[in-house]
Formats: sequence, structure tokens, C-alpha cells
Amino acid sequence: MHYPKPIGPMFRLPRIHQAPGQGFLPGAFCYLEPIMREDMYKVIVERPRRWKGRDSLAGRLRDDFDGPMRLGMRAGYGYRGLNENLAPLRRYLHAQIGRPWNKVFSEICAGIDRRNTVQQHIHQHIRDFIAIDVGIREGRLVDLAARWGFIARDSGISQELYVDPRTGLIRLNRNYRSWRHDIAEQRRRQLAQIAMRRRVLDELTFLLLLNDIWFRVETDVLPRERLVQSVVDGNPQRRVAADFRYDVVLRRHISRASSSDRQQCEHLYGSGDLYAVSKRQIPSREIKTHRLR
Repeated sequence: MHYPKPIGPMFRLPRIHQAPGQGFLPGAFCYLEPIMREDMYKVIVERPRRWKGRDSLAGRLRDDFDGPMRLGMRAGYGYRGLNENLAPLRRYLHAQIGRPWNKVFSEICAGIDRRNTVQQHIHQHIRDFIAIDVGIREGRLVDLAARWGFIARDSGISQELYVDPRTGLIRLNRNYRSWRHDIAEQRRRQLAQIAMRRRVLDELTFLLLLNDIWFRVETDVLPRERLVQSVVDGNPQRRVAADFRYDVVLRRHISRASSSDRQQCEHLYGSGDLYAVSKRQIPSREIKTHRLR
């Protein structure tokens, strides 16, 4: 019988379950259980030794023909560094889908000692991949554990895996979406909203929807900030100042020195460095040309 190859660095050869005193039957089904390797914490935390190079003292001695006759095996090499690589832990948990969580957690505790400070830190990341305290609220699975400082009783399950409260088995969260997917979706919604109220003709010319009316807006660059030095009661002081310009859309004077002004310009023109010089309502033919309706 051929064993499958280990998946990644976190598995040993699988354990094959069979009845005591019985041999393997040809074509019989065998349940293969992935076992967590004993040095899992080293795979997650430790990184390989770094090369010191020829500039180190041990490196120069090793390459010196007139140097010492013997050097240690580690001479010229660095020490192991500490860094988190949680991908093996994530792959291991995904391989346990369908198994009882109590049994899986006991295997994790057997390989990762919670009394060790470094290994205890690994246990804190387990809930990043699997929701353990899961309840049912109005027919919907929710995570009852306190994460990020609050109890997410109505936010569903945000992890990739969860422990089914009815059976205690590990299940895959079909509704899981990564934070990268959420950020990309939010960015797409923002771009769609911007396209509904702003069209870019060139770097300084825009079509803006203001109070349900389309305007052609010409912009210019705000004056840059400058450092102003003064003397107050004999003590030299410095402050940042910028010249004001009148914005015809906002109908007031603005400057780069005001963060609120820059935020409003960013919302209107896509850049906090611009201000509106002029605006005019565009006729119906331009609205049809630019397909604004």
C-alpha cells in the first residue's frame, strides 16, 4: 500500500485505523488521519539561521589560510531568529475538518506546551482561524467569543472554520470572506459612488454633480505650506502657515494648513491639494455626450 505524501511541513505519516487482529482487505476503505508533528512550534516560530557573510570575524577566520586550524561548526553563521509563520497551523486546522474539536485541541496541546511563553502565544492565534465558542441565535450561527475587545454576538462567524455547537465537529465556514476581499469590495463601492458624482476630464478639470445639477469645475493647486518664524516674549517660535484661496464650490477660503479643508477637497476633487477656481452648469448636449444621465 502506498502512503500519500505529507502535505507541507506540519504532518507526519498518517495513522491508519483498522480493527485489531485484522489485516488489510484489498480495495477496502481506510480512514487516514493527519497527525500534527511534534516540532510544530518550531516550524511556526523559529526561522533558519542567517548567514553572517565574510565581514564577520568568524567568516574571515574561516577563509584565512593562516588562521586557526579548527573552528566550530557554527562559525560564520547567525543564530536562529524568532518570527511567526502561522501558515502551517492554518493548514493543519483545515486538514482536521470533520473531526471532533476536543480531540484536535488535545493533540495541539500535546505538541504545543501552553506553559511555555513562546508556545502559549501560538495558542492565542488559534481563534484567528477557527471559531470555538459558537452559538445559535434565531437559526443563525454566531461567534460568542470576545474578540478585539467586544463580544460579537450578532456579527456571525468571521473565521474560516468553526466548531459546530450541535455535534462538536470542525466545519468549514462557507460564508467566510478574507479582509482583503472586504477591502477590495469596499473600494469598488467607493469608486462606484465617485463615478456617480464625478467625471475626470483632465488633471484640473472635472464634471461634478452638485445638488442634482452637473457643473464643469476648473481647479488649481493650493499654495504650499511654509515655515514661519517669530519671536514671542523673547522666545523664538515656529509655525506652519499657508496662503488662503477662495473655493467657488465650497464658497469660502481654504488652505493646505487645515486638515478639514483638505478632506473636503479630497472628497470633491480626488485630491486635497486642489481648489475650485470656476464652475459653470453644463448644457443638456454635454450631459448626453458624457453619458451623465
